Amino acid sequence: MQQPIRILYLIDDLWSSRGGSEQHLLWLLNNIPDSEFAKYFVIFSTLWHSEPGILKHQPIVLGERYGITRSSWLRRLWALSRLIRQRNIQIIQAFSPMGELAAILASRLSFCGRVYGCVCGRVRSRVIGNRRDCGYDRRLKYRTINRLSRFLGTKYIANSEAARQAAFRNDQTPLESITVIRNPVATNRIQEGLFSPLKREELPIPKNAQQGKIIGMVASVRPIKDYSSLIRAIKIVLEKIPDVWLLCVGEPLEDHQKELQHLADELGISERVLWYGGIDNPLTIIPNFDVAVLSSHSESFSNSVLEYAVAECPIVVSDVGGLGEIIENNQTGFVVPPQNPKVLAEKILYLLENPESGKTFGKKAKESVFEKYDEKKILEQYINYYKSIVNS
Repeated sequence: MQQPIRILYLIDDLWSSRGGSEQHLLWLLNNIPDSEFAKYFVIFSTLWHSEPGILKHQPIVLGERYGITRSSWLRRLWALSRLIRQRNIQIIQAFSPMGELAAILASRLSFCGRVYGCVCGRVRSRVIGNRRDCGYDRRLKYRTINRLSRFLGTKYIANSEAARQAAFRNDQTPLESITVIRNPVATNRIQEGLFSPLKREELPIPKNAQQGKIIGMVASVRPIKDYSSLIRAIKIVLEKIPDVWLLCVGEPLEDHQKELQHLADELGISERVLWYGGIDNPLTIIPNFDVAVLSSHSESFSNSVLEYAVAECPIVVSDVGGLGEIIENNQTGFVVPPQNPKVLAEKILYLLENPESGKTFGKKAKESVFEKYDEKKILEQYINYYKSIVNS
């Protein structure tokens, strides 16, 4: 009987399950088959928050055992290398830059232990890094980690062709070392969200908003998501259609949200901009959107846009990163120039004034994402990829 492939999933910190990388990590842990893979889950530093029932595979949290100070970093690294050696880990997949660095160093320490201190020879544990953005965060430490990892033969998974090209452009990562496997349409989230959606009267919004048009965006409230362009677009929309509300669904960066609230106040539309906060499964709310928007000025791939499509929403996204890989302009939604409130407003207005066109876009978007990003297809791609790494 063939032995299962031993794979270790590694992240530096786990703050919540709401971020894209965190969602994807947990999806892999829950769906990669136990019959073919022995899975280990390590948090190198800290588990900050865990929603009940989310972590079906309880992690080994090295920060709890050895501390999270700089002085404990080497102890955690040594403990990770010992785990890799003891469990004979074949693949380490890292989901954060610091996790990637720890994986690279620990895999080499582990191999040195196997050959009694010799630093030469092939590394047995193969490290897989993730490229899930288009290089918007170019801090020196991240650039250094990215370049170190490519020199040491790391393989990568990108969640869009745009992210693959960005890794090549920004860090000269060889394209042949990067495989594109996109995010799946997650069946469990669909079942949990769409089978028990909130009605408008159940939303914590003013009563007079329940009869109006809701423009919604699901994204963390931080500068890269460019809520400011969307708020300016809503100002334009309100000049044509007065009964419109903007519902912002996402974990807030508090200082930035205050800036946005001040902007809405300056524009005279503060009462029309509703801040919902973060939510575990936005699919309970998304069906209430008359138009769904993602106005980011940098984005690799978006779970939010997949979920807009699943809910058959009329969609407008900015033309950045891999968003155009999900939405086909004028076919399954609108793709508009980033940081352009005027054009964004024009497309929102079109969808509000032409609801039948919006319904057609929504149905086509749903068909498209299920065809391209079906969970079983994406899972099979991962399984085949892992097997090819072990056999290479």
